[in-house]
Amino acid sequence: MKRYTCILTLLLIIAVLALGCTGTQTSVQSGAPAGAAVSAKPTTLTISAQWEPKTIDPHEYGYLSHRLGYTESLTGVDAELKVTPSLATSWTVSPDGKTWTFTLRKGVLFHDGTPFTADAMKKSLERSLKKSKVFAEVPFAGIEAPDSQTLVIRLNKSFIPLPAYLSKGEAAALSSSSWDVNGTIVKPVGTGPFVFESWKPKEEVVTVKNANYWGQKASVDKVVYRIVPEALTRSMLMKSGEIQVAMIMPPEIAVGYMNQSMYTVEQQSIPRVRMISFNNKKTPFNDARVRKAVSYAIDRNAIITSVLEGIGTPGAGVFPPGSYWANSSIQPYPYDPDTARRLLAEAGWKDTNGDGIVEKDGKPFKVKFITYPTRAELPPTAEVIQQQMKKAGMDAEVVVMENSACDELVKKGQFDMYLVGRGVLFTPDPDEIMMTDYHSSGTAVNAYGAVAWNNNRVDTLIGNARTIDDPAARKAMYDEVQSIVYDESPVLYLNYYVNLDISNDKIKGYDSHPNEYSYHLENVRFV
Repeated sequence: MKRYTCILTLLLIIAVLALGCTGTQTSVQSGAPAGAAVSAKPTTLTISAQWEPKTIDPHEYGYLSHRLGYTESLTGVDAELKVTPSLATSWTVSPDGKTWTFTLRKGVLFHDGTPFTADAMKKSLERSLKKSKVFAEVPFAGIEAPDSQTLVIRLNKSFIPLPAYLSKGEAAALSSSSWDVNGTIVKPVGTGPFVFESWKPKEEVVTVKNANYWGQKASVDKVVYRIVPEALTRSMLMKSGEIQVAMIMPPEIAVGYMNQSMYTVEQQSIPRVRMISFNNKKTPFNDARVRKAVSYAIDRNAIITSVLEGIGTPGAGVFPPGSYWANSSIQPYPYDPDTARRLLAEAGWKDTNGDGIVEKDGKPFKVKFITYPTRAELPPTAEVIQQQMKKAGMDAEVVVMENSACDELVKKGQFDMYLVGRGVLFTPDPDEIMMTDYHSSGTAVNAYGAVAWNNNRVDTLIGNARTIDDPAARKAMYDEVQSIVYDESPVLYLNYYVNLDISNDKIKGYDSHPNEYSYHLENVRFV
C-alpha cells in the first residue's frame, strides 16, 4: 500500500511539473467550490508573423486589426473573394450609381458596451477619410445617417467598387471612445470577436475574447500575436511549443514540417505575386525591348524549383490563374536567353569587348536590383535572377535592405529593379490594384507596379471600368489592360504565392483567409 501511495504521489508530482512547463495558460476560477470542475485546457493562443502595425490606429493602418479580429467594417470578404455582408446586412445603389444605402446589423455592441449605430459608422468613415489614403480615389460627396440602422453614402459620380473598398480595415467601425479630444487613437474600440488589449512595439499585440460578440464567439480567451521578423526564429518558437501558429513561412522551412503528425502545414493559394518593378523612366528600362529581354532571360520554373521547393506557379499577369479577373490569354514569358540577347542588341546593347556583359555607348549594362528580407524567399530569388541575367549579358547588383528603405529609393527614382511580394486583391475588386499599379495617377507616385510608366489607353479603360455595373464588361476592359501591360512589360511577374502557415496539434480550426483578410481566430480551439 505504501509503495502504491509513493508511486501515485510521484506521478502527481510529475504531472504538476509537466503542466507548469508547458508555457501555456490554464483557466482557473478563483474561489471555485470544492469539487467543481476546473478547466485544464490552455486558453491563450499564441501566433507569430513578421508584420508589425505601424500604428494602432486602424483608420491609418487597418490590415492587422481586421486579421486579428478586433475591428470589422460594413462589408466583408468570403473565401471566394466575394464581398459579403458584415456590419451591413444589405445595400442598394441608385440607378445613376451615386447613392448607396446600407442597412445595418441590429444588436451589435462596441467593445465599450455602446451600441453600433449609423451615426457611429458615419463618424468612423468621416474620420477614416481624413486619416487613410485608401479612399483617395473614391468620389465621396457626403455620408448621412437618417436613422439608427440606415447609412447613406453619396458620391460625386458612379463608383461601382464601393462595397469592396468598404471591406478594408481602414473602413473599420470604431467607437468614439477610441480617440481623445484631438482625434488621436488611445485604444481602438471595435466590434469584432476579439477586443484589443495592448500593443508592445516590435514585440506583440494582445487581444482578448469578446463575450458580447454578435456572431460566433471565440473559444480562446486571449490571443498573443508575436512580432518575429525572422522565419527561422518563428520555426524555433514552433518547435519549442511557445507558439501554436507560425505564419508566412518560407518553403525551405515549411517542407520540414510536412508529413509530421504533430504539425499541419496549410498551403493556401493567395492573390499575391512576386514581381519586379522597373524604373521605366531611366536607362536602360525606359526601353520596352530591354524590359522584355529581362523577362526572357529569367527561368521562372527554375526559381520555383530551386528557391520555392516546387511550390508556386509561373507568373504572366497581375492576377493568379483561377481568379475571375485573370486574363487567361496571356502566358508566362518562356525562358529564352537567345531572344533576350537579340532584343538587347536591337536596343543597342552589345558585348563589344568580349567580357560577357553588353555595352551601349561605351557603358556596360549594370543595374541596381533591390529587395528586402522580410519575405525570406526574396533575396535568394534575386540572386538566382542575377545569375540568369548575367548569362544573357546583363550585370545586376543585388542590394538587400529593409522594405521601407526600398520603397523610399523607388519613390526617389534611385533604383533600376525592385523585387517585391505584391498583394493584388486586398480590396476584393481589381480597381485598387489597377489604379495604383497601372493608372498614371498611381504609377507617378507609388513604389510598386509600373513605376513611372503611363499609357493613355490604360488610363481610359481603368477609368471607365469603375463606373460600369457589369462584371463581364469590366473584365473585358481589365483583360485589355493586362494585355497592354504584358506587351509593354513595365512590370515583370515571376510567380504566384502559396501561403504556408504551420500550426501544431494542440489546436484545431486555424484557417487563413485566401486574400489575407482575416485569421479567423474565433474558429480556433484547443484540443
